[in-house]
Amino acid sequence: MRQLAIIEDGAMLVRGEHIEAVGRRREIENLIGADCEVINAGHRVVMPGFVDAHTHPVFAGMRANEFEQRASGATYREIAARGGGIRATVRLTRSASQSDLVKAGKRYADWFLRNGTTTIEAKSGYGLTLEDELKILRAIKQLNEETWLRYVPTFLGAHDIPAEYKARRQTYVNLVINEMLPRVAEEKLAEYCDVFCEEDVFTTDETWQILSAARCQGFGLRVHADQLSLSGGARLAAELNAVTADHLEHTDVTGIMALKSARVQPVLLPGSVMHSAQTVIRQRVR
Repeated sequence: MRQLAIIEDGAMLVRGEHIEAVGRRREIENLIGADCEVINAGHRVVMPGFVDAHTHPVFAGMRANEFEQRASGATYREIAARGGGIRATVRLTRSASQSDLVKAGKRYADWFLRNGTTTIEAKSGYGLTLEDELKILRAIKQLNEETWLRYVPTFLGAHDIPAEYKARRQTYVNLVINEMLPRVAEEKLAEYCDVFCEEDVFTTDETWQILSAARCQGFGLRVHADQLSLSGGARLAAELNAVTADHLEHTDVTGIMALKSARVQPVLLPGSVMHSAQTVIRQRVR
């Protein structure tokens, strides 16, 4: 880590999407032709763009008030029980048009790019109806076409049980499987399917139902695993050979070893963990 491998007065030759040569400027100049475009980086560092493997870039509204609640000791579950959390954003996103979502998404795309991120995995999940999930995924597709940021879309219709289905969980699971997944596949709006696997959200059995159906539709699989408790999400991700298992705050050694054996890529979210840890510390101090 102490050897930064900086090339003083360096240059690189790029042809199409491939780097063909890297070295001192005088060396690279000998390789270029008259039709080569020269871009002067102005003494900046040239490096690969960052890839953010877990984002929710299309939504309406903000939940800044919840940061204050968390700082005062409220847990994620307590905030959600009061109508906050995911469901608060769902209400606002449902009322927004696709153009509204794209407009906000372009602002977030600028933030990503300014900080060096050039590719993001982009989840839906704030619609939780057929039309609203399609609206979000269509917005992601439009953003992919109209911004410099590359979006890899993930369908997350199983982000939460909507309030109107609270007493009819299986009915919503069936809606995701029988209506949402086929439409998303038909319109080719997503490459992956994700499920928030948690006893209070989607149980391991419900997650298995949805992801098994998603695989039959040709989607790659991802899992929100063990974020709030040791729910078995990591072991299920390994069983299903998911591409990623995300969060993993409560995963035990057995779950980690299962992911390793199945070659499932863990995706950690340190910002989320840090914020949750601050809440726990405040609660203990009290």
